[in-house]
Amino acid sequence: MGGARHIVKHGKNKGQTAKRLIALSVCAVFIAVSLLSATFVFTHTTHKHDRFGPDGNCATCTRLAEAAYILESICIAMAGAAFFLWGFLMALPAPTPVSFYRGFRTLVFLKVRLNN
Repeated sequence: MGGARHIVKHGKNKGQTAKRLIALSVCAVFIAVSLLSATFVFTHTTHKHDRFGPDGNCATCTRLAEAAYILESICIAMAGAAFFLWGFLMALPAPTPVSFYRGFRTLVFLKVRLNN
């Protein structure tokens, strides 16, 4: 019977580990894509224009504008999330400091008589 509980507990822990690993990999991919797109924007800001692309527009300028728009949207969303988190944390009550001068709560401290 103790073994069955151990298996269920181990299975639950394995599921949580898998969820954490998936969340970590999604965060890593998000960070990598953000860094690569920012690198693309910074390295291609001074490029030669290809005026003879489709419809006479510069393909690199179009991609730069799209990447800059996406990065700006991400920055605005992150700033909003940070502001919301700051407000949420400020709404929580501050923890009270522990006072060591009270002493331990023993039966003698509480003046409890134990004789019958």
